[in-house]
Amino acid sequence: MIRRFHRCKSLPTFFFVGLLSVTADCTANEEAVQQMTLDRSDWPAVVSTSMVLANDTVRQILSSVHDEEMIRIKIRHFADSSSAQWARDVQTWLVSFGIPASIIWVQTNGDEPQKLDILVGDPAAAWLDD
Repeated sequence: MIRRFHRCKSLPTFFFVGLLSVTADCTANEEAVQQMTLDRSDWPAVVSTSMVLANDTVRQILSSVHDEEMIRIKIRHFADSSSAQWARDVQTWLVSFGIPASIIWVQTNGDEPQKLDILVGDPAAAWLDD
């Protein structure tokens, strides 16, 4: 017996819905990126666990990390040794609070010497490559 398969009338709709879902997924990745700024004046002169945990930006970063495989942290600093050391100090503190060092990237790409730009988000997002 030979069966005839009817042309699927909903095939164009299927592809359109698939395209929309891929577009929505890419948009969600971009929206999933949190941009924060850590100002030098907000960082304690005498660093201790309680002082670092009192910082709003640090608390925001810690609350953003739920699944290490689905998150990356990029710390951008100004291109001088003082800013680079400060960025590494922040990275060390985040690691001491339980965030794996493998998901924290430190990069020379900041705009201001007294600020760190911190990006927290999905590793599949485009921001990770810049």
